[in-house]
Amino acid sequence: MMPPGKTAVFLLLVCIMASPDQVISKNPICTKKQREKILEVCDYFIQPGYPLRLVSRDSPCCVAVREVRDRDMECVIMQLTNQEKLKYSVEKIRALHRLCELPPPPHNHQEAQVIE
Repeated sequence: MMPPGKTAVFLLLVCIMASPDQVISKNPICTKKQREKILEVCDYFIQPGYPLRLVSRDSPCCVAVREVRDRDMECVIMQLTNQEKLKYSVEKIRALHRLCELPPPPHNHQEAQVIE
């Protein structure tokens, strides 16, 4: 039987080995470069206060947002420095997730023609 300290370390190692993708991600949700690009091209839309400025789905801002996996703006927000949190509205950055979503493709139903 192992001493309690070694048992705890062993169990911790087993847990880490069982789920390596949760401990070390080789495919991050967003990168520092993506964050910087969003702050740069979305600057006009994410400034705090009023007026509220709506962003177009075709804008360079939304293109940059869609480059982030799942448009996960929480990842961008987590990387903000304290100075950036004062300069930009966290709520407006969070809203980019919804505002930059592409609409679903139109349904291409061919209507059945009745032959008489």
